[in-house]
Amino acid sequence: MNPTGVSFLVCTYNGAPRIAETLTCLAQQQVPAGVLWEVIFVDNASTDSVAKIARRLWDELGSPAPLRILLEPRPGYKIAMERAISQIRYSYACIVDDDNRLAPDYLAVGVAVLNSNPTIGILGGQNTATFDGQEPSWFPAFQHCYAVGQPLDRAAGGFSSLPDGDVGRNVLWGAGMFVRIEIWTRLQEVGFKSLFTGRQGEKDLTAGEDDELCYIARLLGYQVWYSSKLHLRHHMTDSRMTPTYRDRLFYASVRSAGRLGAYRNALWGRAVKSSGVRSNLVKDILYMSLGLSNRVLNKAFVKAFLQGDTFYLMNCKHHFLTLYNFIGDFNHIRKHYSRVVELKNEVENKFKTIDLELQDGVQQS
Repeated sequence: MNPTGVSFLVCTYNGAPRIAETLTCLAQQQVPAGVLWEVIFVDNASTDSVAKIARRLWDELGSPAPLRILLEPRPGYKIAMERAISQIRYSYACIVDDDNRLAPDYLAVGVAVLNSNPTIGILGGQNTATFDGQEPSWFPAFQHCYAVGQPLDRAAGGFSSLPDGDVGRNVLWGAGMFVRIEIWTRLQEVGFKSLFTGRQGEKDLTAGEDDELCYIARLLGYQVWYSSKLHLRHHMTDSRMTPTYRDRLFYASVRSAGRLGAYRNALWGRAVKSSGVRSNLVKDILYMSLGLSNRVLNKAFVKAFLQGDTFYLMNCKHHFLTLYNFIGDFNHIRKHYSRVVELKNEVENKFKTIDLELQDGVQQS
């Protein structure tokens, strides 16, 4: 059992230009009485002396909490995060990217919400963007690709803003996400292996670990919550504000759709057994085909094409590429579906048995 407190996890690769404001905002956290906290800082194969800079800055800021610096020579965000997770001391973790600037009450709000309900496994908030230069005119339409704005309710087929509380079938961004440590502990007990390899710099922008973690929390029986009281500023560098980078980021999620679909199938698919995986995947492909047809065969598509509505047309292309990937990579994605169903069954068998044993022990006492 970890004592009540927060371990902030900061993983960075060559984050020297960004780290000062990130650490300053962490140092300014309003910490309730009796709450412990720390910062676990992972230098992921950096070449810009960011670890030394972080130590010096933290000392100048008065070292309000322990700053534990780890050097991880193997490149890759997932590797760095796993190293950070292995060192957590407290009951809650908060994932902080090196371009995240937390509001002063972030820790206090997060701990209060998590302490109020032990079934909350994941907690997240809303983000606003700051820029090196001027905000591009196209950014508002694409801001959710950059984990900016208020999370949207996409599960209902629309794009309305999420209300506070349980997000249902939706997911949250990893930037500023609180995670109850029990989730990672239980995953270790069942030998969990992620379907994702993690980003490695700017070479491959395919991600999805944040969504996967939300779905895994559901598999383990936890709730995923959104709180509008949690707020951070997500800083956008000029290098990420180009149409080329924007488009790469937008279409990168095509390659993660099949893996995330496997979790949605395990959680909410019909007849979720290994024998039903193939039929469920076929149903998903048929629904995607119908959705693409409805999106393209209407007046809105013609209007968007004539007016050059980039966002609408890119969404159509994204939908088509995702469908093409599901069909072309059918057997591989089917294995993902089967693997997650097996994980779900293993989790249910293991932890339901443990819960029943605990209940029997309480009744006997």
